[in-house]
Amino acid sequence: MFSDTDARSGWLRRRPAVLVAVFAAGLLAAVPASAQAPIDAMFVHSAKSGELGGGRLTLQGGGPRVTWAHRSGRSGVMPVRRMHRRVFSGAKPTATGTLHVAGHRGGQELTFRLSRPRYNAARGTVSYPVRRMKGRLPGRAAGAAGIARRFGAASLSITGPAPSGPSIQLQMNTYGCPNDPAGLTCFGTVSASGLAGGSEVNSFIAGISQPINSFFTDPDGNLGATRLAFVCGGAASGGAVSVSGEAPNGTTVAASGNAPC
Repeated sequence: MFSDTDARSGWLRRRPAVLVAVFAAGLLAAVPASAQAPIDAMFVHSAKSGELGGGRLTLQGGGPRVTWAHRSGRSGVMPVRRMHRRVFSGAKPTATGTLHVAGHRGGQELTFRLSRPRYNAARGTVSYPVRRMKGRLPGRAAGAAGIARRFGAASLSITGPAPSGPSIQLQMNTYGCPNDPAGLTCFGTVSASGLAGGSEVNSFIAGISQPINSFFTDPDGNLGATRLAFVCGGAASGGAVSVSGEAPNGTTVAASGNAPC
């Protein structure tokens, strides 16, 4: 941030109040969220059995996690509940699902429009209201009597909605400052999506041209919810805080808010 020690010392003497904010952002160790799957990744449930009927798909005997993979080559594991929040919390909380049941031949899989997920950890079940798009259940399951049709081992692949344009979200929430035994209150959480991959997201205090925090987006241009940790009562309190980043086309994306304390 500074070119030499003398410049740094002089800057701090001239602006002692900013020292609180700098320590809050740096030495108090703002805690970024762990890397997460892109919203348009493919998420895969594995299940021992399932049931389809009454406009609902239920998978049984699945674990508490799903695997995911993205066209960028990234992959990983994510808790079911976190995946649901990630995929189904947008303005249009729907996704596309492809159900592959043991006995299916290529091209026979069922595809659905999924919405409003339910997960029951105690029972090991996950279910979705569905609107069928095409395909059918194989073998006996296809001709089973009654409304609900049961099937055996299966996997459900879920593709989330395509991400919208580049954006930065700045939430002026308060929380206990991390790693602070004095019990100070901090504020500010930033997240971003659709920015340039591996680019910087910087936070600023009004009137100070140099960034107080610098974070980096993942290879897909996303930044999970990350605490800025500005201290209530510090230099940023009562004034404006802003964050900015770079879109894939090189333009600047920004967001701002007023300190809540």
